[in-house]
Amino acid sequence: MDKEFQQKLAQIMKENDWHLGIGDVSNATGVSQTKLRYWERKGYIESTQGKGQNRKFTYSMLMKVYQMKLLLDQGYTLAVAAQKAESKSHELKLLKQVLFDRFEGMAEIDGHPAVNLGFLDDREDSLLYAVVKKDGTKFKVVPVKK
Repeated sequence: MDKEFQQKLAQIMKENDWHLGIGDVSNATGVSQTKLRYWERKGYIESTQGKGQNRKFTYSMLMKVYQMKLLLDQGYTLAVAAQKAESKSHELKLLKQVLFDRFEGMAEIDGHPAVNLGFLDDREDSLLYAVVKKDGTKFKVVPVKK
């Protein structure tokens, strides 16, 4: 993937979020459309809705709904589940930011796919890779040949 394409893709991903209909969110999470509307009225989740249009939920909101459902299934109250899910949503937003800020491309390291996370520090003499293996992801620092 060339650098210009990567930068444009990252820009698009930062500035846009996918939108899903209420039926899509319901099907993906197992939460009924009636409950989703109730949660929205209570202010726990939100959607966008133009005049005469159906509700549209962001991918981030889908993840929040799913997290809330899991917490409710564990016995938490709706208010606590929403609070905990909001905290988790914040963490996921930070993770997304880190990935977009640091993603420099893909490579292969020791026969495994690896994500190039850019220079390790300001000296720019080593690159940091996240090497993806079956048993998990490991980090590897690779010196830059000059």
